[in-house]
Amino acid sequence: MTIAAAVALAASSAMAADGTINFTGEIVAASCAITGGNGTSVTGSKGGQSIDVKLGKVSADTLAGTAGGGIAAGTAINLNLDCGATGKGLSSVKVRFDPAGGSGVDGKNNKLLQVTGTATGVGIGIYSTAGTLLNLNANETFDAPLVQGGTAEAPIYTANLALRAAYVANGNEIAAGTANGTLPFTLTYE
Repeated sequence: MTIAAAVALAASSAMAADGTINFTGEIVAASCAITGGNGTSVTGSKGGQSIDVKLGKVSADTLAGTAGGGIAAGTAINLNLDCGATGKGLSSVKVRFDPAGGSGVDGKNNKLLQVTGTATGVGIGIYSTAGTLLNLNANETFDAPLVQGGTAEAPIYTANLALRAAYVANGNEIAAGTANGTLPFTLTYE
């Protein structure tokens, strides 16, 4: 076969559209500044803030028991959102955690955040205000209402996200050491 024939054969192949991808969404004005309440330190500017939660020193003895059970030395995570007037027309804010973008999901108990450091047998649990352990692996959200304050002429929309974080036994043998973790999150307004 000549080169010209090979080129002609290759050029005769046809392309067809196999499908369509449709993207939908909406750009909303809301972007809330976060301040930390008791037990929480917040730095940075809105849209890129860092939240530091100190879980403290916890005795391995206090973590004994059922994996994923109670809160051991839990620390409040109180986040106050100030959306100013950009929350107009919106009624709630949802927090979605991304453990894969941080230190990961615990290998023994996937409801927990995996710790980095030298400690073993523990993960970090995130609890709702009702004391329910959020399942970090299930892509659950934690929701709070946006509340209108201020005046009719100058409304201010705020929300309070009240969670708790704690070390939780994951079912493996517990060994002392540092137990840190990172957990990126996204706020969605509806």
